[in-house]
Amino acid sequence: MNYIHSKISATLRDGESPMSFSSRAGQLLGRTARDFCLDMGFSFQALVDGDRGALGRIAACCRVDLRRLSDAAIVKVGDRRYRIRQQEVVRDSLARSSMRVCPVCLHEDLEFLDGPRDVRPFGRTLWQIGSIRTCPRHNAALVQVVEDDNPHRVHDFALLIKPSLDALPELIRASKERPLSGLETYLCERLLHPEQLQPRWLNRLPFYAAARACEMLGAVASRGIRFYANSLTEDDWHACGGRGYEIAGSGEDGIRSLLSDLQDSFRATKHDWGPRSIFGRLYEWLAHENSDEAYDPLRSLITRHVTDTMPVGPGDEIFGKPVEFRTLHSLHSASLEFGAHPKRLRKLLLAADVIKADCLDRSDDRILFEAESAQPFLERIEGAMSLKEAGKYINAPRPHERLLFEAGFIQPFIKGGTDRLKNHAFAKQDLDAFLARLLDGSLERDQGGRLLPIPDAARRANCAAMEIVRLLLDGSLESVARRPDVSGYLSVLVDPVEVGGHVRGPELHGLTLRSVEKLLRTSSATVKALIKGNHLPSGEMLNPVNRCPQTYVREDALKDFMERFASIDVLARELGTRGHLLRPRLDAMTIDPAFVLSDVNVPFYDRRTLPRTLSETNASHT
Repeated sequence: MNYIHSKISATLRDGESPMSFSSRAGQLLGRTARDFCLDMGFSFQALVDGDRGALGRIAACCRVDLRRLSDAAIVKVGDRRYRIRQQEVVRDSLARSSMRVCPVCLHEDLEFLDGPRDVRPFGRTLWQIGSIRTCPRHNAALVQVVEDDNPHRVHDFALLIKPSLDALPELIRASKERPLSGLETYLCERLLHPEQLQPRWLNRLPFYAAARACEMLGAVASRGIRFYANSLTEDDWHACGGRGYEIAGSGEDGIRSLLSDLQDSFRATKHDWGPRSIFGRLYEWLAHENSDEAYDPLRSLITRHVTDTMPVGPGDEIFGKPVEFRTLHSLHSASLEFGAHPKRLRKLLLAADVIKADCLDRSDDRILFEAESAQPFLERIEGAMSLKEAGKYINAPRPHERLLFEAGFIQPFIKGGTDRLKNHAFAKQDLDAFLARLLDGSLERDQGGRLLPIPDAARRANCAAMEIVRLLLDGSLESVARRPDVSGYLSVLVDPVEVGGHVRGPELHGLTLRSVEKLLRTSSATVKALIKGNHLPSGEMLNPVNRCPQTYVREDALKDFMERFASIDVLARELGTRGHLLRPRLDAMTIDPAFVLSDVNVPFYDRRTLPRTLSETNASHT
């Protein structure tokens, strides 16, 4: 061990991996990295795995800072899982089987570092992170110089790089000059300066998952949903990572914007819809090619987007998990769930303004609408009926179904009579609710046998059937029963006498024409002629029983008329004579009638024009 201490002069460089340091230190002694480690009592693989004991042993033997050595170590924490500083990585996210270098860095190592030429260049841990493909110091693309997985040489940096040192000028020329992508800058900051990171959605993902998610998002965005990963070069992945970081760096909004763009592109096709069809390799990668829970935040985001923007619901699965609720329906999914024919459903949805006319050229699975707001409407579609069908369903005879509709007792959930929909559409639920209200409080049987169905009771009570319906719905009738052998509307039985008491109108404010006829002691034709000629003031009201228009005369008006006027027959009776005898005498006395009813040829005289001696004259003649 003293021999080792006296001979080792390798210096630990900034960012140098423990494997590179042990390799360079071993080369100074003419030993491979593996033999050098064994000389110190531990295996080289322990150093490759970042074993703390191995790191402490080589730090003590080589007199280097253990903290600096540990910061550059790739520490194995589980099966194919590692940690660099505090960042999680997995085996597939590391470039360890092939050696990638920045040739400009190696050239500077040769030019400016001390020690033997073969051990001046050193390997940076950063070069082993697969998603960092550009040197952050020189803005140069990393170049693969060795692909040697021989178990006796792999990771032995100084041994493996030696053949390439003379070719550095060619390697420098082969390396592309380019700035770090946004993803590479983010990964370097997250790895080297995590305390300076601003809160962002990407930080929810482990280091390796954030890197790969950006690359996959960028590949889908720039290469299409059916890109072939094996066909992409390191330069391609560099570009995809940068594009993906532009998307994911904006957080959930940026990713959902990409998903929406993919949906817009898919709408132009005629393929069957679905997350796999729309998002292609992105969905397949998350659903079938890895089960790593590290990507669950991305899966959750995509799931929310799918449920918010696609017609998925209970019975569907996204990433193998059942969908618990539905946000959107398509015409197709609503047709299946509610048992409505798609063509009729189109008309009903359009008539109800649930969908717009500009979407009618789309296929059933591409016509979308909100599920929650449309739910009450959709529940009514199943078994929707026309007015005629609704009448049969509630057992209302014609024309009672139309009378019920016109009175507003049954209402369509979609009105017809338009270019969009010819017939009204009535819902079974609404009709059932109407019947339940109509039958509420009714007895099972008619105990007294005096009750009648609504149409018959309406005729008996001289009222409209809809008046009885209103009384029933208002709970105004006490005697209500139902026929057990009849269903629906015609099963309801009411008392026409009780109904008549409710529907009887206000009493007349005067005398009927029949009463006037009796009081005037004249014919009905004469009474009508008096009213027609405006000699006898009259009015019109509804008959309180049958509610038909009826002419009436006020009592005071008739009294005034009778005190002033009298027909020739009335005067004759008062004088104890006959009209045909009295008329010539009045003419002889030049007493003219006040007016003559031409329709019936009956003269009326103004009592004020008659002499007081008329009765005496009449007595002398008799």
